[in-house]
Amino acid sequence: MKKRLLVSDMDHTLLDENSRLSEANLTAIRRHVARGGLFTVATGRAPAAIRVFPELLPCINLPVVTGNGGQVVDLAGGDRVLRGWVLPREVRAILAAALDRFPEMGAVAYHGLDGFCSFRVTPEVEGLIAKEKRPALPVTVETAPSPWNKTLMTGPHEALLEVKAWLDPQLPGLGRTVFSEDTYLEILPLGVSKGAALSVILELEGIDPQEVVAVGDAPNDREMLELAGIGAAVANAAPELKKAADIVVCSNEEGAVRDCLERWFL
Repeated sequence: MKKRLLVSDMDHTLLDENSRLSEANLTAIRRHVARGGLFTVATGRAPAAIRVFPELLPCINLPVVTGNGGQVVDLAGGDRVLRGWVLPREVRAILAAALDRFPEMGAVAYHGLDGFCSFRVTPEVEGLIAKEKRPALPVTVETAPSPWNKTLMTGPHEALLEVKAWLDPQLPGLGRTVFSEDTYLEILPLGVSKGAALSVILELEGIDPQEVVAVGDAPNDREMLELAGIGAAVANAAPELKKAADIVVCSNEEGAVRDCLERWFL
């Protein structure tokens, strides 16, 4: 079946390791859209952190997936939230306990359309703030605006594996954990994933999953790749995502999105 839509993760997939959008990827996307192709992004970022790439916005001609599947947002329609899911309030106490138990762990939460707050700032959280190009409101768990779309905890991967092992038994019926990067562990609402959010877009737009190519790099991209007719992992992807993918394309540094467009949309 002919492919119509390319859905791309942003960090470490569309963007290079310095969070920059290459001219090669941008030119390929512009050419694809000019020919009538469809393009959107599925990202852990909030809309505000997508808008830091104004050159990309005219190329996004479908709703976007934000918050790792927590929201489906129509950027062209005034940032209208088409679907959204939030964490139950009980997760707040669990995060507070995790912050006490793991004093070296950084943590932030996302709320509303673009709300971004920090509970503990570490070098990894500072890197996240720099990547998003916007400040995080300092809060405590008690004073943080709610409800939360998701939480994100940061630290060395081995330390976050310990955090995950402690968190998972606390979360049945409340949420689930997923790595979006080696140093980012997130709590998402139950049933939330990039794949589930992408299925909403496909239903709204009348697009068959077999007409879709999805590309990503991290475990949180797995459901999206499994839904798409072709699920592509970048060469720099996590090993477990490469195993789940239909194919491995070049790395984000080599223009993975351009590679996908040239393989399946010309």
